[in-house]
Amino acid sequence: MKRLQKLEEIRERSGSECVIITAEPNLYYYVNFEGAGSLVLCDGRSTLVVPELERNRAMEVGLEVVSYFPFKITENTFEGSMLSVFQKLLDGHKKIGIDMNWLNSTTFLQFKNLLSDLIDVSDLVLEQRSVKDDMEISMIKEAGKITSSAMKVGMEKVLSGNVSEKQVAGYIDMTMKEEGAEDYAFPSIVAFAENSSKPHHIPSNKVFEKGMPAVVDIGAKYNGYCFDSTRTFIPSPKEEVRKIYEIVLQSQLEAIDQVRDGAKASEVDMTARKVIERSGYGKYFIHSTGHGVGIEVHEKPYVSFTSRDILKENMIVTVEPGIYIPNKFGIRIEDTIVVTKGKPEVLETSYKLL
Repeated sequence: MKRLQKLEEIRERSGSECVIITAEPNLYYYVNFEGAGSLVLCDGRSTLVVPELERNRAMEVGLEVVSYFPFKITENTFEGSMLSVFQKLLDGHKKIGIDMNWLNSTTFLQFKNLLSDLIDVSDLVLEQRSVKDDMEISMIKEAGKITSSAMKVGMEKVLSGNVSEKQVAGYIDMTMKEEGAEDYAFPSIVAFAENSSKPHHIPSNKVFEKGMPAVVDIGAKYNGYCFDSTRTFIPSPKEEVRKIYEIVLQSQLEAIDQVRDGAKASEVDMTARKVIERSGYGKYFIHSTGHGVGIEVHEKPYVSFTSRDILKENMIVTVEPGIYIPNKFGIRIEDTIVVTKGKPEVLETSYKLL
């Protein structure tokens, strides 16, 4: 497993004696395991530590597996807790690197009581995950193809009229599964008219109104990797709606032009924001311009005005400016993009049409 070598690099860079990885996205990244558990790297030995109910699936990974249960139920079961397994595997080592971003407060305090010197390696893990290899890019592109099929279905249903947000979301979700998605990257967002002014609206029974926006924000998950796309469909748009759509589109296109290896993520955000501010709608752009996409639909790098991230070749990010006028309507347009040394590769899902 070549990514275990990357984990060894984290151990060396952090000055840790051993490293513990606990989050499911990180377990999938390093050893292709989807489930509850932890990975312990210590003295050149890699061990998956899982609750007994995960043992059979964990064994398929091909690593040494230690399963635990409150009492011994099989010859291979460790009698005790996860922490007692760690205590045995760490064998007296004290400088332990842990991905603390994914620890809840209870687990963190348990670790603190067990280990004297914890080193947070979360940023190093996220840094490695942020630059994709060829396999990861191909999985994300496949998730994009599935998302594209679903987006086209969503557009057709909206344009047909006399359909509710819930109905459109249902058609979209069904299409993604039919096209091969294992899951949705996030719950599908379908928002009509005034509901579109809420960026994370939950689909309701509201029926589409001609001339008002229909925001559709969806993403498929394929072989562990996510996609993210938003389109705003507006058949026969009202004048104000058309005007704001064109502002958001211009904002997005100018920001996409800034996406390249070596660019500051904050400058991509500010490029999008300045277009909207110049048009007088700055206070209605109420979220960051984008984010990384991979095993999680929101991950490093973060494309915001406070971000310190520098874009690198083969990172995958979104650019998704929006304008949201409370109780009236909102517009958002989003693409998932592969960072290159030159012109970015935009993974579009459907035309950006009024």
